[in-house]
Amino acid sequence: MTDSGSGRGGIDTDERDRVGRAMATVRSVAVIALVVTAASLAGCGMLGGGGGGDGGDGGAGGNVDAPREVSEPMDPSASEVYSRVQGIIGAEASAPNVLVSNLATDQNISNAYLTATIGLPENPSSTLVESINVSYDPEDDAVVFNEETVYDMTGPQIEAALAYGFAVSLHYKNDWIENNRTILGYERRALVTGTVGEATRAYVDEHMDGETEYAVPSFEETGAYRWAFEGAMEYYGAQYVDSAVESPSEIPSIYEDGGPATTEQMLHDTDEAAMDLTLDASASNWWTVENIPFGSGAGTFGELGTRAILRSHLSESEAAAAADGWGNDSAVAFRSVRNESTGVVWVHRWDSASEADEFVNATEAYADAREDGKYAINVTRPAEDATVVVAHRGNFMSNAEIAYEGGTAEVVVGGGAP
Repeated sequence: MTDSGSGRGGIDTDERDRVGRAMATVRSVAVIALVVTAASLAGCGMLGGGGGGDGGDGGAGGNVDAPREVSEPMDPSASEVYSRVQGIIGAEASAPNVLVSNLATDQNISNAYLTATIGLPENPSSTLVESINVSYDPEDDAVVFNEETVYDMTGPQIEAALAYGFAVSLHYKNDWIENNRTILGYERRALVTGTVGEATRAYVDEHMDGETEYAVPSFEETGAYRWAFEGAMEYYGAQYVDSAVESPSEIPSIYEDGGPATTEQMLHDTDEAAMDLTLDASASNWWTVENIPFGSGAGTFGELGTRAILRSHLSESEAAAAADGWGNDSAVAFRSVRNESTGVVWVHRWDSASEADEFVNATEAYADAREDGKYAINVTRPAEDATVVVAHRGNFMSNAEIAYEGGTAEVVVGGGAP
């Protein structure tokens, strides 16, 4: 995951598929989306009625692979919805297919990084599941609806979901989401979520006549964990797009120069580049390195991710002030294969010593609030402009060696590789 433009970039096949699904998920408005219940999200033969099945004329295919007859056809047709979305975004491409399939109904959004730094919401299990009901698959060029939930959806709900899926497809087809990336970083997710959301809201406002809504989330609606996982990206991504363009038809102009390279640039309308920061990690066979939530290996949360994580236990203003002055960051998580010991090492560089001071003070308050008998938070200052946060449980600290000098951090756990 890259927020710094450091060259760690891209989405491999598995990540691309996961991101496509996550971006096109339709949720209830409490989790930032269409006002429909989790059980009512999908698509089906209701999508029929649009010509241009081969997509050559820009119309969405009307032949939907519905497993059984559906009694409520959708008006307008899928091809008309696609044409409208193209007009709203100001971009064209051949239309994707529209399918009903055995799409996985649930996505596990719990991960070592946010579980350690924020804590899962009250949940008896060790996972946090989010329903997946509609997605865009860039490999098959198809907007895919879940066959288990499709028939509970009304025509307006499907229309809005289609608009969202088509907007995502246009982002892929215009190379705003690069198919060859192995990591889609926090900053790119925030940008894409912002532009897709803006296009979908414009569609709903212009064509849905109050039949449904597409809303920007709030922290109170999502809760702390989902806020850091996706809500903050959607909220601040929407703010950025609103400030950057006067109309969704200007969205292509945002991507002409690649878009903002960091979330700091998104939040502050600046072209300031990220500072140099390298995080090297190694572990013995008794420890494994956990994947970053939005990619693999050591990754960057950026100013926005830093703000979102601190927001879990601080006020909005306190979290924003503590994250301000971000220069770069990188995090890596470890898990013991022998017991439940885990640790997340999160390194920051700051624009100045005073910015680092402010972060340390706020993070100490965050650490006191975070401790729950399972995880503890340590905050250290290896240099004037650098900080290290470690969220851990079990015997992680006694097995970890952390060093920092001149923009390079090294973490060795369990003595390193044999």
